[in-house]
Amino acid sequence: MKKSTSSRRTSSEKSSRVRLPHLEPVRLYRQIADLITQRIDEGAFPIGTLLPSERELAEQLGVSRTTVREGLIALEVTGKIAILVGQGAKVLEAIPRADLGEGLLSADDSDIGPIQLLEARILVELKTVELATINRTEADLERMRQAIALQASAENARDPRYCDGDRAFHVEIARASGNTAYAFVVASLWDKISSPVFQKFVELLTGPERPGETLLEHQRILDAIARQKSTASRKAMKHHLDTVLAAFSRGVGDSQSL
Repeated sequence: MKKSTSSRRTSSEKSSRVRLPHLEPVRLYRQIADLITQRIDEGAFPIGTLLPSERELAEQLGVSRTTVREGLIALEVTGKIAILVGQGAKVLEAIPRADLGEGLLSADDSDIGPIQLLEARILVELKTVELATINRTEADLERMRQAIALQASAENARDPRYCDGDRAFHVEIARASGNTAYAFVVASLWDKISSPVFQKFVELLTGPERPGETLLEHQRILDAIARQKSTASRKAMKHHLDTVLAAFSRGVGDSQSL
């Protein structure tokens, strides 16, 4: 009897020393990117050929086209495929870029897909623009004007001043809301916009006229805030963000129209 008790105790002590690895949260779009990479490496998708369409991949995988799109663009960033807007995704004979290959698809709670990021921004920024319209000061309005001017001074959408001005405009609206928590959330969401996958979405799925349209939309938002017209400011912000989301929601095989 004593021997049995001792044996159970020894077994329990050994079990207590076993340490299981931490499970990492793997975003669905990264699972798709990994799976397609595996199939390419196995030769299922030969070099130089086009991958199945977004629609076909979504049906085969049982996921949304939006999630497939995020996975494909993640692969484009690593150099595994080339997305030809209006044609599809071409398999390349390229090793994933050393500066992005592993880090891009690493598991992290802060890993947010571009579509989810925009959906969150719509919810939060519609509220911040309403509050800013009520609570803004002349100093707040001046900082928004400066942000628009900075963005307008950029030579193109790749110019750092363009993104800096874009970010500053939205963050200043959140600050003008009078709620520092909203300002923190908006700034944090905007910090994710610098990710390679998000920037590739912008490059591939928004047309060349988008920067000019963005400036006009920002000016309409500012005008409504300055006039303290809450309904108008909310409507202008919703139109602005919905337009970007619509562009991001277009298939990679579709032609650019936004």
